[in-house]
Amino acid sequence: MTKALTKRQAGVYVYIYDYVQENHYPPTVREIADAFDIKSTNGVVEHLKALARKGFIEKDGFKSRAIRPLVPREEGLKILEGREENAPASKPRRQAPARHTEPQTASHKKLRILGRIACGAPIFAEENFDEDIDVDPALFCRGEDNTYALRVRGTSMIGDGIMPGDLVIVRPQQTAEDGEMIAAMLDGCATVKRYEKRKGIVHLIPSNPDMDPIIIRPEDNVDFQILGSIRGVMRFYK
Repeated sequence: MTKALTKRQAGVYVYIYDYVQENHYPPTVREIADAFDIKSTNGVVEHLKALARKGFIEKDGFKSRAIRPLVPREEGLKILEGREENAPASKPRRQAPARHTEPQTASHKKLRILGRIACGAPIFAEENFDEDIDVDPALFCRGEDNTYALRVRGTSMIGDGIMPGDLVIVRPQQTAEDGEMIAAMLDGCATVKRYEKRKGIVHLIPSNPDMDPIIIRPEDNVDFQILGSIRGVMRFYK
């Protein structure tokens, strides 16, 4: 059973629901922020957490455009009676930006770039759809349609040949083997490191000898999540 929303949360839910109906995919955090004149995407993230907690949406971790409405639109509209100043009915609904796309067939698929990730100190993982690149994901993960790319910031993985500006290719998964290179979330921040677990203690190890590993102990109460396995690296030269 769903819990009651605030009027702002209801407005966000109706906006997401209508956006999905019109465009067949959900909005990004940035698009929601722009639609409601919310200056920080952190504010949108909090609304999305509340909607998920109250059973209105399902959200798939780090992925951009991975919000799924779970209840009828009318449930949000009921709460919007006597609408607030910034409810979406008081302003035109944002449309998805026009973008030329080619049909994706079994022989022509594209790799989606979802945003940036740190190779160094973790950075806040703001979900932004960046672009599609004309590369078949099957080159990195055969049969994995949900493979995506993240653009690298930082130098902690230079020993593995990963440089700032490179694209790392991520196969979504929630577990990892010792020594596997992963994309991970730490308290809302994202990073790339090699994963090791010793006696219940997680070590996220850089390949830059000038940097120390990130150590996560059970008592640290850190929100740690494996996003996926790094399956490849791409670099473009100007």
